[in-house]
Amino acid sequence: MVTGIILYFLQSAICMAFFYALYWLFLKRDTFFRINRVFLLLTLAASLLIPSLEIPFELNSNSVSTDYAMLDAVVLTSQQYLSANMLQEVVVTADKHIDWYQYIGFIYLIGLLLLSARFFKNLIQLFIWTRTNKRIREDGVQLVVMKDDYPPFSFLNAIFISKKDYQKPGFSSILAHERVHVDQLHTFDLLMLEILTVVFWINPLVWMYKSSIQEVHEYLADDKVVNGSANPNEYKMHIVNQFAGGDLFRLANNFGQSTLKKRISMLGKIKTPKIALVKLILLVPIVLVLLSAFAFTIEEEEKLANNISFSEMIPDGLKQFYSFSDREYTYKEEDVNFVRGKADNGISTLAYKENVNPNQVYRIVDQMPEYPGGINVLQNYIASEIRYPKNASKNKIEGKVFISFVVGKTGEVKNVFVNKGVSPDLDKEARRVVASLPKWTPGKLKGNLVNVAYTLPIDFKLEDFDVEQPLLTRNPVLEKIKNASDYHSDNLAKLENYNETFTLVEKMPEFPGGDGNLRKWVARNIRYPILAVEQGYEGKVYVKFNVNKDGSVSHARVIKGANVELNQEALRVINSMPYWIPGEQKGVKVKVSYTIPIRFALN
Repeated sequence: MVTGIILYFLQSAICMAFFYALYWLFLKRDTFFRINRVFLLLTLAASLLIPSLEIPFELNSNSVSTDYAMLDAVVLTSQQYLSANMLQEVVVTADKHIDWYQYIGFIYLIGLLLLSARFFKNLIQLFIWTRTNKRIREDGVQLVVMKDDYPPFSFLNAIFISKKDYQKPGFSSILAHERVHVDQLHTFDLLMLEILTVVFWINPLVWMYKSSIQEVHEYLADDKVVNGSANPNEYKMHIVNQFAGGDLFRLANNFGQSTLKKRISMLGKIKTPKIALVKLILLVPIVLVLLSAFAFTIEEEEKLANNISFSEMIPDGLKQFYSFSDREYTYKEEDVNFVRGKADNGISTLAYKENVNPNQVYRIVDQMPEYPGGINVLQNYIASEIRYPKNASKNKIEGKVFISFVVGKTGEVKNVFVNKGVSPDLDKEARRVVASLPKWTPGKLKGNLVNVAYTLPIDFKLEDFDVEQPLLTRNPVLEKIKNASDYHSDNLAKLENYNETFTLVEKMPEFPGGDGNLRKWVARNIRYPILAVEQGYEGKVYVKFNVNKDGSVSHARVIKGANVELNQEALRVINSMPYWIPGEQKGVKVKVSYTIPIRFALN
């Protein structure tokens, strides 16, 4: 929160600097006093408003990669293997300590309290003067004749003047000057400015605005009086005499408020021609620049952290089943709405917090659904239940059927459909077996039970297959490699040169010291981003990475993010990991993919 306030103060100060520079360079010396007053008030309000605006600006959707539009299908296809190589989550909590910006906050609060006290003290003083001094009603204006020796000033519809000034010969000029302040409601400008200088006291530009607006008030009053019945020369003498008076009352318009030289110079200045108002056109580009810098928010979502494309995330064993185009897999739901959520569409350019929609189907959640007994039991169940259709076997039809389904909030398997089929017979058999799956342990997101989508590839092969025997399912990444009994030296040579990324291997990679040491290492080296702490962001970041043949870690990417700062910190830590003990398949070191959830939690 504190850093957000600091950012707002800085952005508003930048806006004020641009607008005030325009006033100082082009308008300050002109005699368009009313226009200058309006300009200063409006640009001050705009400086406070622009940083708080969020104007959505959507980029051309055609600029988004078509590969990225297919990301949902990748996540779906990966779900079967996500649970098998998902490391235990690492919890990161934010430490409570005082940072530099908190010291600034303390200093700011002290100044705020002191200036607030002065503001209320002045209001109380005005109330006391109004009650304790002689009051005279003249032409709808209340005249307060004070015993204290203050220069004349006005506040709301009251004019305060010392007893000595009330008896001077030039009193009528003073009264005319202050009446202009009352008639033109200058007090409301000053009250607003006084509040702003209290709240934004740390910003010097607010004080400069206040000084300039008070100066314009005096020019307006002087111009009105001189253009009325007052003699200009006599009026100038009154200003000179009054300027040498006593202390000024800072909360009101004082007759001697502005610098003597400036007021007298402006009184004798030739009126600025109206053609000079063309300079106000400069306001348009300045407003556009400030709006584009602080108000417009790009709604296009970024690609994943390492700009990983769809084709890079699919194992080579699956690429033959995808055409890289704008096509998306859609289907009609029976009782749930299928929504593409932010969680699996990449990292937003702006920080966001994910809301849990009870009717949404999610791809990746905090706690993924679990098949009773685990992924291996699931594979065994399918292998025991599925039968190769006789018609397909007779016609030598084989191939891989992708079955998508939803694990509901109660664990039931529903909305089973063929995502990518081979033939009606094979598709029907694959769908039948998946539809018969028993209940799962449902998934959870932020503690709520949710619907989670899965895709299961079932490979029908006639090789070494008996029609009456169950079909053995295979890992799609490993299926190019035959069973161990069929391996010879040439197969091992091929495996050594095999550069694919495996998901499951015989000997999985191991962090030095095991999973316990991995969690400790991540917890020691990760830091909770300060901006995320102050804005109250927390959540779980899923980072997928490869453990290479030499044990090094590479290709770390966020497959489900929480917040921009949290995502970046999670990637930084994973990329800085020490070398692992590499994984092995048939005694040969291979590259293996892992996913680790890192949960950021605020104390």
